[in-house]
Amino acid sequence: MTTEINRKLTELETLYSEQEYTIHTLNEIVIRQDQEICRLDVDLKWLKQQLIALKDQIPVSGDTNVDEIPPHY
Repeated sequence: MTTEINRKLTELETLYSEQEYTIHTLNEIVIRQDQEICRLDVDLKWLKQQLIALKDQIPVSGDTNVDEIPPHY
């Protein structure tokens, strides 16, 4: 009976070690993804500011049908 208990205990310890490794690996992945999301958020905010700045530089014309097909088509 002790042999069976030792075998089961060893199996449980092995499973525990594998779970610890998996949790550690997943945690590292989540940390990297969070960092990437933060970088992307900063980039998006910068791009929004650039878009606003460019929109402010576009001259405003009275013609609201800019995308309209020219009459010769």
